[in-house]
Amino acid sequence: MYAIKQLSVFIENKAGELSDFTHVLSKNDISIKSILLADSTDFGLVRTIVDNPDKAKAILEDAGFSVRFTDVFGVKIEDVIGSFDKVVTALSKSNINIQYTYSFYESDTGIFIFNVEKDKFSEAVKALVDSNLEIISASHFYR
Repeated sequence: MYAIKQLSVFIENKAGELSDFTHVLSKNDISIKSILLADSTDFGLVRTIVDNPDKAKAILEDAGFSVRFTDVFGVKIEDVIGSFDKVVTALSKSNINIQYTYSFYESDTGIFIFNVEKDKFSEAVKALVDSNLEIISASHFYR
């Protein structure tokens, strides 16, 4: 229910590669809901949430991209001082290591995407729910 299928896609670190990636999605009627691009010397790693992850994975693989799913969860965070701290403190108190996080905004509300160790996923969600934080369901993103 709370696991969001994030696509992790490796692309070459050169001009035009991100455009090739986004073009494959757009011409196949896939909407990008959130995206993060991290780079190294030779390659980039695109982490993205789309409205139809299974279709996106299939068409990207057909186009030659290396794609895998990673389960992440989203937390709605108000735009007030200390709200992000409340989330990371709840996870820290439950001994949950945050592997990475990124965010985007919808209607002046922050949505923070979190990745934690796979075996701690349910525990992380429970810690946040117990702290009265709003977890975004996967259906929020999907068509």
